[in-house]
Amino acid sequence: MSDDLDIDKYLATEATQLQKDQEVERILSAFKLNPFDILDLSPDCTEKDIKNSYRKKSLLIHPDKTKHPRAQEAFSLLKKAETELSNEKSRQFLLAIVEEAKITLINEQKIKPDPLQIKQKTKELLIEQELRRRKSLKRELEAQGLAAQKAEQIEKERKRKAEEDKLWEETREQRVNNWRDFQTKKNSNSSAKKKKKLGGEFKPPKVLAEDPTKPYIKRPTNT
Repeated sequence: MSDDLDIDKYLATEATQLQKDQEVERILSAFKLNPFDILDLSPDCTEKDIKNSYRKKSLLIHPDKTKHPRAQEAFSLLKKAETELSNEKSRQFLLAIVEEAKITLINEQKIKPDPLQIKQKTKELLIEQELRRRKSLKRELEAQGLAAQKAEQIEKERKRKAEEDKLWEETREQRVNNWRDFQTKKNSNSSAKKKKKLGGEFKPPKVLAEDPTKPYIKRPTNT
């Protein structure tokens, strides 16, 4: 009898673990942009349904209660889905997407769509919306990058100008002294030249002596 109870307990444990693994896999394979899918709820669910579903599933797949290697990942997705649906603004946005999916299908098919069609169209619209969001984010990041580069360039130019101004101020005294030395030397040279010109001895040009080896030709004189 005891052996039968142990076997039943073992089978029950294995069945529970199998359910946990299956739920982890279901969450991981759910459409990540639709929290209704992750919590396995329909869009017309209530806030109470959201809380009850999250509580039940979080206890089932909690990393401390299951051996599945990706239990933590599934648990994080579950928590994120519950947070999004608990936020009124986020939930209303999702419901607007679902309503848009219904209207689009009605206009295309002229008949009332079934839940699976609505779910598929909602998925398509959410993907389109996510792609637009990513493109917008990319443009924003690129713009921020260009702005950051421009700001960095302006800052470098400011620092360069500040360093030049600082160096100019630091060498001001040296430049003034160099100019004074130049002026003093210039004035000194000018005074020396003036003194030499005014006080120097007059020297007549030298007269070349006659060469005795050459015949001397006397110039005729007027009588």
